[in-house]
Amino acid sequence: MEILNQVILAGNLTDQPSVSDAGGRQFIRARLAQSWFYETQGKTVEHRQFIPLTFFGESTIAAKSFQKGDNIHVTGQLIRRDARPRPEEANTGREPGTIYEIHVIRAFRIATGSKPDEIATHQNEIRRMNDAKRVPSFLEESIRDWPV
Repeated sequence: MEILNQVILAGNLTDQPSVSDAGGRQFIRARLAQSWFYETQGKTVEHRQFIPLTFFGESTIAAKSFQKGDNIHVTGQLIRRDARPRPEEANTGREPGTIYEIHVIRAFRIATGSKPDEIATHQNEIRRMNDAKRVPSFLEESIRDWPV
């Protein structure tokens, strides 16, 4: 039996992605913010959540071009890991928590947060054309359908 762990998300980057190296591999960390409105007891309430993202391998190509505020779309896997206690927290008596993050497999920019005229960047198109300024062919007709 095959188990599929796939997550598809869209949202805005809350901070500038940071590049790190570990074990000879490069990875990029960022946070994705999502918000939506709902009605409860006659009031409109805004709900926000922040999701940690980790870009590995080919997804780092697209992630290096992302900026704070960019509206992005990612496909990845939900990963659960135990938090490692920091040295200054060793004597607090608190148990380390659990961290959930998305390990990104594919990513592209829907819209930029700083320049509204810039077009979407998809990592597969970067690889094929090595040109992040061109709209991917599969998005040309539907690019204006994405919420910005």
